[in-house]
Amino acid sequence: MRRDALSWQLLRIGRAAGRRAGGSQVRAVALLLATAVLALGLTAVAATYAVYDGIGQRTAARGLQFQDAFPARPVTALAKADFDEAGGRQFSLVYVRPLSSRTAPPPGVDRWPAPGEAVLSPELTRLLRSEGAVHRYGEVVGTIGDTGLAGPGERYAYVNPTDRQLDRRSAYPVVGFGAGGMPTGDVRFIADRGTFLTALYLILLPAAALAFVAVRTGAAGRDRRTALVSALGGGRGHRALLHLGEAAVPVTAGAVLGTLPAVAVTALGDIRLPWITYWLSSADLRRWWVAIVLSGLAAWAGMLLLVCLVHRPATRRTSRSTRLAAHRGRAVHWAALACPVLLFATVWGPAQLDPSHYADLRMRLYNTGVVAVMATFPCAVAVAAAALGPRLARWSRRTGDAGALVSGRYTAAHPGATARVVAGVGIALVLVSQVQLKNAQFGANARAAEATARRVGHSILLVNLSDQLPLRRVGEVLGRLPAGVESFAVYRPKNPTAAAPARVQGPCHTLRTLRLRCSARPATVSARVADQRLVEALRWVGPAVDRFEVRQGPVLPGQASSAPAKLVLVATGGMDLPQAEIKQRLRDSLPVASAGADAPGAEWLVGARESAAHGRWVIFFGVPGVLIVALAVALANLAEFLRFSRKVAPLSVLTGTRKVYYSTAAWALLVPLLAAIATSVITADRLAAPQERAAAGVALSGDVLATTAGALAILALLTWWWGARAAVRQSGRWRPYGE
Repeated sequence: MRRDALSWQLLRIGRAAGRRAGGSQVRAVALLLATAVLALGLTAVAATYAVYDGIGQRTAARGLQFQDAFPARPVTALAKADFDEAGGRQFSLVYVRPLSSRTAPPPGVDRWPAPGEAVLSPELTRLLRSEGAVHRYGEVVGTIGDTGLAGPGERYAYVNPTDRQLDRRSAYPVVGFGAGGMPTGDVRFIADRGTFLTALYLILLPAAALAFVAVRTGAAGRDRRTALVSALGGGRGHRALLHLGEAAVPVTAGAVLGTLPAVAVTALGDIRLPWITYWLSSADLRRWWVAIVLSGLAAWAGMLLLVCLVHRPATRRTSRSTRLAAHRGRAVHWAALACPVLLFATVWGPAQLDPSHYADLRMRLYNTGVVAVMATFPCAVAVAAAALGPRLARWSRRTGDAGALVSGRYTAAHPGATARVVAGVGIALVLVSQVQLKNAQFGANARAAEATARRVGHSILLVNLSDQLPLRRVGEVLGRLPAGVESFAVYRPKNPTAAAPARVQGPCHTLRTLRLRCSARPATVSARVADQRLVEALRWVGPAVDRFEVRQGPVLPGQASSAPAKLVLVATGGMDLPQAEIKQRLRDSLPVASAGADAPGAEWLVGARESAAHGRWVIFFGVPGVLIVALAVALANLAEFLRFSRKVAPLSVLTGTRKVYYSTAAWALLVPLLAAIATSVITADRLAAPQERAAAGVALSGDVLATTAGALAILALLTWWWGARAAVRQSGRWRPYGE
């Protein structure tokens, strides 16, 4: 009974001490926010597993089971998977013709569409309606249900082609839908789960940094209380109860607050994430509700455990010593020594693995190294500052700068305080550089396609044709093109050599549209004097050439063996072509998935948009991560201001002026922060080296680093001014006391 009473008494003492101690409100807010962010990050990990599990199950349930994989089962339909574009992004659709009325439709479809009809997902219906092309694939007769979609926001369609569109020779016989079939839909475009979990480092790492800052905020008073409990015979359990009583309420509130978003989605229904425009499935999260709740409990238990482990009683030697000396804690010094080793290992180690075989392992090692460098970097700066502290103090004796004397001694004696001040600065710079690198996805071909689009827009289109498509049917479509649209062909030489140019061939009126001479005999033309549209077409049809041949003749030959490398469409007046109308005519008149018309380099732009969409996830996690780091900086500095100002308040009595506080704050706060910023820029640049790929357009932006460093430098100046002003106010309230 006495033991239970003592436990409750210690909890109440801790709670009362937390309410009355100086800076208690700052620490309570810090603990609440740190636990909330940690719970949010851990529940995001659980939600990621839930979403990918749901995507995998529904994608497998609708997989196209080809007869080649299931030869013992009868053929029930003819199908062909294809891709199309809406809203600037690619998506999957399936052309399917059931061979019997008894053939079961795929999941999410109530009945088979008739020839010339289609069933679309809700998101695809919305996009096509916004583009005025809701009947692109025929009459829409239904909507695909959630059980047939990888996610609520997936763009997907089942189309039953007309008899004119159906080519039975190119369609694949299928025996049904289900496990073992070919996957289609979003699974072809989204990043794998491991890559997505890697992006969550941008939340979890700042959450861990904020947690350590929150736990140590206002640590001086708690260290004295734990030392007193130890002196009275208290053990680890008693000290733990004291800490739990102080932190239990804000940590519990933070865990509930951080778990609430995921729980709300499971209860309220699907939600569209802001800016990302991704629909999060509540059904997937409901199946994993236990893991979500356990994630919140893990954040709660982890924070309370951290509260108990971080605070230890002073040793007998340090508790009796009155000498102001540099801190000898092993953890800070070992972390400082490990920082350059980890930096070298992160830059050099993963590069030794073959990317074709160990791509995932390389990325995991690299990300782990970045995390380790960010964790140890503040300690390296703090130990360096502590080593320079005595020299600063000796220098101040010659100059008479009292602020430098106090700051030098303070920095040497308290490297942990310096580490807390500079931690957010170092993490923020490295984190910003990693976010920028992971979002730089436009390669050289994509940039070239963008340049082509700026020069010629959609005034020229390249027609992609299937090798199995009869040229006669292509000619029929070319004869029914909209008014003002001309066509010509590009032929590659039969024996291509460095001296063999490509041949442009078309009727005279088309050649004159391109300002070319019309002659039945081939004539060589320099690309420097040719129409810009023609030059851009040749650049994307084959290797870039500085000259080409021109010949008057039919666009399509009489035999398929001499088919052109590419058909090209141009507008007579140089304006943009009606691409949507042309693509619809090709879609309606030719077999499905056999022809298309796109601007030069469009396939690279589509891929770049997919990469940019993946990069938006990095920004989606990275921006809050940087804001969390900024919050950690603000809270750490606020706590240090309170502690620092109390310690240096008596200086005005010794010096007779309050200007000394500005000098003291400059050496104790401003100089370490500026040094950390400069060192972090170098560290971020070194860590970026393994990820930079000039050919893929992935390079660290100097402007991003400079802008971030400038913003952090302004924050350092505000920190210096705030700390000095806090010390001035404390000095006005300070009164001597003693016996």
